Amino acid sequence: MGIKDIVKRIFTKEKKVIFLGLDSAGKTTLVSFLQNGTFIEHTPTMGKEMTKMEVQGIRINIMDMGGQQDFRDLWLHEMADAECVIFMVDASAPERFNEAKIELWKLSDVFKKKPLIVLANKYDLSPVAQVGEIINVLQLNKINSFEVLPISCKTGYGIVPAFMKIYYRLTGAQLKKKLNIKAVTVFDQGGIPLTSQSNQDILKGGLFAAINSFIKESFNSELNQLKMKGHTIIFKRSKNLLGSIILNEMEGVDMTEAEIGLEELLRHLENMCPELERDQIERDKIEYLVNQYASNLL
Repeated sequence: MGIKDIVKRIFTKEKKVIFLGLDSAGKTTLVSFLQNGTFIEHTPTMGKEMTKMEVQGIRINIMDMGGQQDFRDLWLHEMADAECVIFMVDASAPERFNEAKIELWKLSDVFKKKPLIVLANKYDLSPVAQVGEIINVLQLNKINSFEVLPISCKTGYGIVPAFMKIYYRLTGAQLKKKLNIKAVTVFDQGGIPLTSQSNQDILKGGLFAAINSFIKESFNSELNQLKMKGHTIIFKRSKNLLGSIILNEMEGVDMTEAEIGLEELLRHLENMCPELERDQIERDKIEYLVNQYASNLL
């Protein structure tokens, strides 16, 4: 690395993270979800691919390494200047755990010196290996410092908490959510609630009844905010659905951030539920998807 490169890294606060793992573990899908906020099908990565993201003034260079056998010899070279190593496993494919362990431990000299985070992907499927099983099979208890985080690159489960852990490992700083969302609800076009998720018991009684009444009367109006009982309720519409999130008015409300979060949820639901275009609603499916995605909001 030359002088210019070193100076550039210092003044732009660049950090490099490398995503490793067997083919079909979900590395490229995760990078795509971080960029687009929803699941997109991808072909296997050939060789390697760099993605740049900027988060709170830190430029994060994500190196997505192909997981096929022919590309695994490239991993070690790219790890030299990476601040953090992310190793992904398909938690629904225990028949490949031993192969993953062999490839992981080929890199032991590196991850004993750098932070190691294991992302256990595909937690939307069943059956799936639990965290303790993954630790035992990969023999992670032989490492001084590691974390195993369950996620789903298809439903979005656990992605924001995992990325917050990665950010901390890269920078030593906590990446805090700008919003403290109390509850999220999704409605159909008629204003009928399909599902709700809450980290507090605030969706009962008068508040929820008032929101429900407002939704039914105002689905096609331009109004997108309601203040009630010390809370601010943000509303957004997609083509086939309407969503609301509840925030504590006393904590301040970032309207733009709230709307973006709700828009991403609704876009994700529209993407994952093509049957909505046929005026069909699979209530259980929407409830499951919101439950999975809500781990990033609440």
